[in-house]
Amino acid sequence: MFLEELEPRWIDVDGVRTRYFEAGDGPCLVFIHGGQVGDHAGGESAQDWDLNFTELSRRFRVIAIDRLGQGHTELPLRDEYYTMAASVKHAAALLKKLERGPYHLVGHSRGGYVASRIALDYPWLVESCIVVDSASAAPGEGRNDIVFACNPHPRHSLESSRYVYENYSYSKSAATDDWLAMKQKIADLPKNHKATSKMLDEGQLASRFLPNLVDDRDEMFRMIESDGFRRPVLLIWGYNDPTAPLSMGLRYYHMMQKMQPRTQMHIFNQAGHFSFRERAEEFNRVVAGFVTGVAHGE
Repeated sequence: MFLEELEPRWIDVDGVRTRYFEAGDGPCLVFIHGGQVGDHAGGESAQDWDLNFTELSRRFRVIAIDRLGQGHTELPLRDEYYTMAASVKHAAALLKKLERGPYHLVGHSRGGYVASRIALDYPWLVESCIVVDSASAAPGEGRNDIVFACNPHPRHSLESSRYVYENYSYSKSAATDDWLAMKQKIADLPKNHKATSKMLDEGQLASRFLPNLVDDRDEMFRMIESDGFRRPVLLIWGYNDPTAPLSMGLRYYHMMQKMQPRTQMHIFNQAGHFSFRERAEEFNRVVAGFVTGVAHGE
């Protein structure tokens, strides 16, 4: 459960001790989780992909990474690296160092932005790009601030985490006790308390992270509209996603398909923001079919 049957692997990426999991053989599939460094209610990590990792590793080589400062990966070395751009650079450097490419990237939420930027900035590393429920990657504004505005629970608490993940989901039962307990162990790590304090109490989120992300997204959209993706793209979206509405996914699709004819979209009914967990069995079939098709030149 939650990849605990696997030994985590560790690698130094530009001075940052980085955790990842790897299993299987064949075309290389890389899972990139969502959230951000210092996200006090999140605890998002490579282990969020447990319902997909084991099944897909029967057909592919599968890698799931802990992004910069998240999961068990160490925090950024300098304050100026508390940005999405630094998270993109870290993930790309990890993929270069592993030398398993070209990769089929699968990015969820903010991880979808990471996957999109790697596909645009480092196309030689990428075979295809799959973006899952990502308000960060899609044009428009996400609804996190609205959906979670009334969270009454304290930072890093299990109650806060449950509130967040139940409201992310189409069915509250998707936020299982085991999943939340796993995430709570990560949220409770001292490094994550330190990162939350830096982002919220010291103001890094408002003064650096969010303004930089706005500029970086605008740059990405200009790149897509002028040159497009050079690799096949699949968008996967939950029809009932409360924070990254389907309308955002459709706008992203319409933007990308103009320059990349091998753009596809799959919509899961009765699924929220974590569609890859709520509809895991179908998600695995869709991803396997897409990756196999790309490998056959379709």
